[in-house]
Amino acid sequence: MDLEIKEALDNASKTLAEVKKAQVDLSDQLKVLDQKKASGEDITDIKGHVEDSRKGLTELGDQVADLTKKLSHRGADLEGKSLGRIIAEHDEFKTLKDDRKARFEVKDVTTGSFGTIDLPGGVRRGSRGLIQPVNQALFLRDIIPTAATTAAVIEYLQESGYTNNAGVVAEGAQKPQSELDFEPKAAPMVKMAHFFRVTEETLDDVDGMEAYINQRGLYGLQLKEEGELLNGPGTTGRIDGLLANSTTYDSGLVPGITPVNAMDDIRIAIAQVAEADLLASAIVMNHLDAAALDLAKDADGRYLHPAFAGNTAWGLPVVRTKGLPQGKFIVGGFIGNTLIWQRKGIEVRRSTEDRDNFVKNLVTILLEERLQLETLRPEGIVYGDLTAAGGE
Repeated sequence: MDLEIKEALDNASKTLAEVKKAQVDLSDQLKVLDQKKASGEDITDIKGHVEDSRKGLTELGDQVADLTKKLSHRGADLEGKSLGRIIAEHDEFKTLKDDRKARFEVKDVTTGSFGTIDLPGGVRRGSRGLIQPVNQALFLRDIIPTAATTAAVIEYLQESGYTNNAGVVAEGAQKPQSELDFEPKAAPMVKMAHFFRVTEETLDDVDGMEAYINQRGLYGLQLKEEGELLNGPGTTGRIDGLLANSTTYDSGLVPGITPVNAMDDIRIAIAQVAEADLLASAIVMNHLDAAALDLAKDADGRYLHPAFAGNTAWGLPVVRTKGLPQGKFIVGGFIGNTLIWQRKGIEVRRSTEDRDNFVKNLVTILLEERLQLETLRPEGIVYGDLTAAGGE
């Protein structure tokens, strides 16, 4: 897909260069024409060259217009199309029935989704198609920056201590020394994957299959990915997750305040992140705990936290996830502190040669990726228990 667009842009660039050259040539020929005409010389030959140049410019102009139109249509086709639809219309996807293998990779997984579904062979949905499932509103990927890498192992220094002795210094006096302590970290890339087996008849006969390709496969991978980004212990073959690089919530941090509900906990944890000289950027909760806060009412039946129902708490976005146990929460200074490293974007592989696929007319569809998480300052990731509601 990108190669087609690049080729079209290259052609347009070459054509524009030709137009510019032809314009210069025509301008030169017109100058010669004027000079010869003024001197009374025969200008028949020059007129012929000018006419040829004009025709050439017209043809080049038509080429530019055609290329512009194609690129415009190309952009319109891509704009608003889901990644799954683009993949479904890709040449390798369309020729799957004829090819034994097809493979393509998607580098940007923050805006795209794709997958497949296992349905009975030969099912005909007609023009109604398949109902598109609704995805979870917010993922960890939406609050943690992502970067691409070619490294198999991420090596970095995690800050483990900071003594700030900066202060006023008298003229000629010794300056105070501050200290920074680091712990070396090495985090190998981790592969996450799953696959489906589907009959060729289903791929041929089920209308709307691309909607499921666009939704289910990647969504399932994202759900498991999110759980690993949260809970991964950092051992061999596992992601070095947020909980393994977090600091315990200190409920007594704010003087004179004892938390009596989850909203109190969240606000105190925000202060704890600030105490570490970081800015809290998001909250992570189990989706059932979030629902409980949505529904909390006072004695008169009025909702206590109407703003929370809008997916924010104390002005911060809330990731409502299945990856975090009930009763737990995270308040994190994620920006500038955590980074998801992507070694390989989501890759889709298709094969009719897996096991007995060939004789059973089955297609195996595999989705996989390689990634790792880097956390620079664990004190900026506050993790703890929610206080059970008291007077709510």
